[in-house]
Amino acid sequence: MNNNFFNRLNKQIWPLAIARFIRAMGRVSAGLFMPIILLSIYHFSFIDIGIISGAVVLLMAIIQYYSGIWTDRIGRKAFFIWVPIPVAIMYFVMFYTVFVRGNVLFLIVGWLFTISLNSTQYPAIQAAIADVTDFEDRFSGYTLVRVMVNAGAAIGPLIGGFLSIFSISYIFLVAAIATIVELFILYYMVEETYIPDKKINKETKRRKGISFADFDNRFLLLFSGIGIVFSFFLRQRGPTFTLFTFYFKNLPILDIGYIFALNGILVVLFQYPLYHIMDKKSTMLHWRAMGALVYAVSYLIIPFAFSLYDFLFVMAIMTLGEDFVAPTTQTIITTIAPSNKRGTYIGIYNFITSFGSFAGTIIGLYFVSAYPFYFWFAVALGMLIIAISYIMISNLYTKESEKVKLRKS
Repeated sequence: MNNNFFNRLNKQIWPLAIARFIRAMGRVSAGLFMPIILLSIYHFSFIDIGIISGAVVLLMAIIQYYSGIWTDRIGRKAFFIWVPIPVAIMYFVMFYTVFVRGNVLFLIVGWLFTISLNSTQYPAIQAAIADVTDFEDRFSGYTLVRVMVNAGAAIGPLIGGFLSIFSISYIFLVAAIATIVELFILYYMVEETYIPDKKINKETKRRKGISFADFDNRFLLLFSGIGIVFSFFLRQRGPTFTLFTFYFKNLPILDIGYIFALNGILVVLFQYPLYHIMDKKSTMLHWRAMGALVYAVSYLIIPFAFSLYDFLFVMAIMTLGEDFVAPTTQTIITTIAPSNKRGTYIGIYNFITSFGSFAGTIIGLYFVSAYPFYFWFAVALGMLIIAISYIMISNLYTKESEKVKLRKS
């Protein structure tokens, strides 16, 4: 990371990145420890948790799709300033519910409510990053924001794990406070990054749902199709991995906090060095394939891990895979998308791939509860197939990105 990297980025990137840091620091623990709360306090089964977690993913993606359309119609900032207020209120409700061991229905409804509202912001934030970065610097912008998100994600689980010693309900209180801070940053420091063209806006207002016109190139269709299966296997590092370590390996919540904190720390340390390599060599699809292979290796090790240090090693490998994969997703999508459809394309991709995450949550928790040892070998094989698939469509992505450059020149 050098001064040239910072100097060539639009200054609007920084408040967006800081807001994402605060958001992650406050909310990551809420999502991470929610399955453990349902299992240990409210005695839900693995399947029950899988169904609820899967429904959350599907609901999130549906809302992201429509919010993606609306952010292209009305701009980005409306989503920045109106969403955090009810979200903060609902996190306070969730805190009180768990603190007094209240009716679990309030907790589940609160989870669905906060996830729904948080999902409306995601396409707006991702599209705003593309709005304020040039074609050549877009990968840099997403990399910076990702590093800030993971800095927050490193602190969040540590805070949550520590607070769980006193009461795990405090993670929702932290989430509420962080959301209020995020609101002030987005309101006072972020300007509107996109003002819709009136003529284009008339066309988009006539659209009521997913349009097949958005899939007018072969690459987008193939990328989304592979993304469904990739999301299925990637989802296993979420609730499946968390409950596996907690229930089958008997790790305390604080240790699980250490494991996920390491993820954020390693991203902060190594994302920029990897960025300089990825930005100069090969294509985004080749790096996604590399990431899938690294994920496969981490999944192969999980059955043989027992102690905290074993799982820290697993998470270190997982994080390397994540470093190869995560920054490329939005870069690829916004590179091939027209400027007036960036939010829409992001929403569409998230909607399509959510079916993989939905199935992955339910099926993953079912099979890991039945076959906790052999399950991870099947997941590793799936990631290997995904890696091969990304390599097969890499040339098509190169052609599509060249077309975009020609249209802009």
